[in-house]
Amino acid sequence: MKKYSSSSSVLLALIHSATALQLNVEDLSSIKEAAGEVAKGLYVFHDEAATTGQFSQPEPWFWWLSGSGWNGLMDYTVYTGDETYKADLLSALAKNVGPNFDFVPPEQSGWEANDDQAYWLFNALTAMEYTFTPLPSPSPSWDAIATNAFDLFASRWEADSTTCNGGLKWQYDPEANGWTYKNAVTNGGFFQTAARLARYTNEEKFADWAVKIWDWSVAVGLVSDDYHVYDGTGDDKDCTEINHDEWSYNIASYLHGAAHMYNLTSDPTWEKHAHGLVNTAKAKFFDESSGVMIEQKCEPDRACTTDQTSFKASLSRWLAKTAVLVPSLRDTIVPLLRKSADGAAASCSGHGNSTCGMSWTGGKFDGQSDFGVELSALEIIQSLLVFDAPAFAVVKKGKDEDETQTPTETETVTPPSQTPTQPAKETKPAKETKTVTELPTETRPAKQILPTDETPSQPSKGKKCGSKRRRRRGGNIAKLTK
Repeated sequence: MKKYSSSSSVLLALIHSATALQLNVEDLSSIKEAAGEVAKGLYVFHDEAATTGQFSQPEPWFWWLSGSGWNGLMDYTVYTGDETYKADLLSALAKNVGPNFDFVPPEQSGWEANDDQAYWLFNALTAMEYTFTPLPSPSPSWDAIATNAFDLFASRWEADSTTCNGGLKWQYDPEANGWTYKNAVTNGGFFQTAARLARYTNEEKFADWAVKIWDWSVAVGLVSDDYHVYDGTGDDKDCTEINHDEWSYNIASYLHGAAHMYNLTSDPTWEKHAHGLVNTAKAKFFDESSGVMIEQKCEPDRACTTDQTSFKASLSRWLAKTAVLVPSLRDTIVPLLRKSADGAAASCSGHGNSTCGMSWTGGKFDGQSDFGVELSALEIIQSLLVFDAPAFAVVKKGKDEDETQTPTETETVTPPSQTPTQPAKETKPAKETKTVTELPTETRPAKQILPTDETPSQPSKGKKCGSKRRRRRGGNIAKLTK
């Protein structure tokens, strides 16, 4: 990637003087163009040599966040057909899948936790569902990679079952900070992994695990009767106390798993769970007056940290796919996505080059932007394309054939008892409506100016991300109450 100094970034900002990202949420071409501009903004962080998953981020350089970023770019590639980032995406996944093809690379030893692994694993699940180009040999198929990671989670669960009657710990390294914490992002990630594999393969073992994880999460109190999803609990006190912090990516992870289980089974109980989670997410993570998505725990005080700024990306991504998997939720979800995408686009006016802001409720750039902010803006805007994406694939077995990863012509993700309401017909955009900044034409987008007075330090080549005393994502472990 071409390097730019801070002064060079300022000069680029002055040269490219367009103000705001233009978006018509009812027009496919407009949505794709806007998503393309935000993808450029995300990609200025790309650094092939970075050990943080091939993205350079401000400290503390979360490896998991790069996994989420690549997942966003995989969706972008599928939704838009733009393959600009495809080669780098596949390269990054190949570098981080590890020698056992389970996203446990030796380079992350001592830093990786279960939830970090899950966010890289989600790439394999997405690739499996959209029949994305496979990794080169000797890597196995996407579903085999996902199953390898699933098997690790299951074995760690069993090893951890001496406390709390089950549950997956946040950390799998006993020496790591957070070893006693059994949290929502980890168990929600395991839950949606089991559910997604169950829907894809129709194998009972995956469905059984999904039910087991859901039931445990409810029993221990991570998922409440009214579908709030709380941050975590400590097995040092046998999970009798709960940290009641709520973050958007936690509820999103459980929602996506419930949606896959409903799509697999057509069971009204899973539909009820999905509706309950969406209703609670709507009440908790959408501004009451504007209907726009917010990260309610930190955004109002401008206190969101490097990774917390990305949490809305997960909610955007999995809300949209839930609207496909559970058609009865489409009319509830689509207005939330459209209002939030409008708000996000209005925030993408920073520094004269479509840099997006953290807050989407103010109608302008709020001065706060980083990798997670750009990823969240990309996900909410491109979420509007989800209904035009390919159908989720399922394993097909012929009479004398092995299983394949190709979707059949008759297969759809809509349960047979449901007929989805189709989105409004979109019209082609007029070319003159687009007023976004055009970045210089080169193999990588030009470096954008960042929303701070100084360019943040980046990890040096070969430097590992994080530390053995990993910073907590989301809530404070100490905030456990009965």
